[in-house]
Amino acid sequence: MADLNDMLAAWRQRTARVDQLDKVFIIGCGKSGTTWLRHMLNGHPQIVVQGEGCFAWRLLPHFFQAIDAFNAHQQQGQPPVTHFDPGDRAVMARLLIDTQFARYLEHAQAEGRDLSALRYVGDKTPQHTIAIGPLSALYPNCRFVHIMRDPRDVAVSGWFHDGKTSGRTFEQFIRHYMNEVWPLQVGSARRDGPPLGPKRYFELRYRDLLGDEDLWLRRILDFLEVDGSGDIISRCREAGSFKRLSGGRERGQEDAGNFYRKGVAGDWRNHLPLDLAQQCCDRIADLMRSAGYDPDCSEALAVAEQRS
Repeated sequence: MADLNDMLAAWRQRTARVDQLDKVFIIGCGKSGTTWLRHMLNGHPQIVVQGEGCFAWRLLPHFFQAIDAFNAHQQQGQPPVTHFDPGDRAVMARLLIDTQFARYLEHAQAEGRDLSALRYVGDKTPQHTIAIGPLSALYPNCRFVHIMRDPRDVAVSGWFHDGKTSGRTFEQFIRHYMNEVWPLQVGSARRDGPPLGPKRYFELRYRDLLGDEDLWLRRILDFLEVDGSGDIISRCREAGSFKRLSGGRERGQEDAGNFYRKGVAGDWRNHLPLDLAQQCCDRIADLMRSAGYDPDCSEALAVAEQRS
C-alpha cells in the first residue's frame, strides 16, 4: 500500500481539478432516458458524465446518519469543540462527492479521453430528482438536466427492467410506478428545479428527443454553454446511438431482457389494459397535463390507431 501522505497529496491534486470544473446532474424518473442522455453528453469533448453515483440518494444519508450518531454521543458530556457543526457536515459531504467526480475523470482519461478542454464533470442518478435542493446547496452553480417520459411508458419499461422480480404482480407494479414513483420524482423535480432559473434547470421530454435529436441536443448544449457545432452534435448522437448501445438493434426492435429493450415512445399501448392505464392516469392527471402528457388514454389510443 502506498504511503498515506502520498495518497493524500494525490487526492488533493485530483479533487483540486474537480473543483475547477462546473457540475451537471442528469435527472429523471427511472426508465425515462437518463442513461441515453448520459451517453450523449459524455460524448461531448467538454463533458465527462458518469452514473450512478447515488450521492444524495444513498451516500449522503448514510454519511449524515453516522455524523449525527457521533454528535449524539459527544453531546453527552463532551465539550462542543469535539462536535461536528453543520458547516463541517456540508464540507465533508462535498469532498465525498468530489472524490467520486475525480474517479469519473480518471476513468475517462483511462479510456483515452483528452481532458484538457473539459468544462463539466457530472453524474446521472435518476433519484436525484428528489435531491435538487441538497445538491444545489453543495454546488451552488451546478446545473440540472431533467428528462421526462410518459408515465405509462415509464411503468411498462420498468416492468421489463426489474418489475418481474419486484415481488409485485403486473398490476401492482404498474400502479406503484405510475401513482407513486413517477409523481414523486417528476413532481419533485418540477417543483424544485424551475426556481433555480433557466440558466440552471433544463427540462425536456423523451418523445421530443426521439423526434429530433439534433434540435434538442443543440438546446441542451446551449443551456450548458458548450460547443454545439454540427460535428459535435453528430459525435454526441453517435455516443448515444440506440444501435450502438443495444448491440446492433434498431429502435423498435425489441429484446425484452435487455436494458435497452425497445427505445420507442408509446409502447404502453401494447401492454397496458385500457382500464388500468386510465385509472392510474386519473390519479395523476394534473401533473401529466402540466408535464405535457394527455391523461385521456382512450384518446391516445384513438390517435395511435389513426396514425397506423
